[in-house]
Amino acid sequence: MRKILIIEDELPNMRRLEKMLLALDDSYVIVGRLQTVKDSIKWFQENAEPDMVFMDIRLTDGLSFEIFNHVSITRPVIFTTAYDEYALRAFEVNGIDYLLKPLEEDRLERSIKKVISFSGPANDQSIIQLIKSMQENKPIYRSRFLIPYRSTFVLIKAEEIAYFSSENRATYLTTHGSARYLIDYTLETLEKELDQENFFRVSRQVIVSMKSILGIEQYFNSQLKIDLFPAFEEGILMSRERSSQFKKWLDHSLKN
Repeated sequence: MRKILIIEDELPNMRRLEKMLLALDDSYVIVGRLQTVKDSIKWFQENAEPDMVFMDIRLTDGLSFEIFNHVSITRPVIFTTAYDEYALRAFEVNGIDYLLKPLEEDRLERSIKKVISFSGPANDQSIIQLIKSMQENKPIYRSRFLIPYRSTFVLIKAEEIAYFSSENRATYLTTHGSARYLIDYTLETLEKELDQENFFRVSRQVIVSMKSILGIEQYFNSQLKIDLFPAFEEGILMSRERSSQFKKWLDHSLKN
């Protein structure tokens, strides 16, 4: 019997991971299901360590790396994430592994076997230093979205996204191929998670990708109107201040 702790802020992902784990071995015991950095720190302070930890990178209240700054975790940790591989190389040492979402059963099984065979301390100081260095110098941007759709999940990569829009207190993702999905994120959250080299918030209701911009028109009072593809209503008229920021972003992006 192995005791497993799951730290994951998205409930559908948490349930899917738990289901996959129990399908691999019904003797596994899930000793905790946590969604925040704060609750995770408290859990480790008040409970004996489990045999294994599955940990998402971005939680409701911050990056899970912060947990390592407050508690000592000596058991193997498997990171689960939807972010770019460049931010994950730090974890492929000393038995710490990572899984990219959406999780695949065979990859999950291989990762568990790797961790089971691992006998060293999971919180080796070299790993902690790499984590801290990455936090300080390398921002982690969302590279894909796992979206519940009907009875399954759809994986959308960042480069496939044309824009995000907020309508009637709901947020939608529209792809370059005109597919549209309801997602459980606010535009404020997305602004922080998306790579600002490729995405810009052109209004309170819309965040666009560089590739979705079809045309730009100069309006009075230094305002700009942009047309998108796929089309978004009658185009977007930006305020004077936002138009100025947009031109700077566009100029910077074109230079890179």
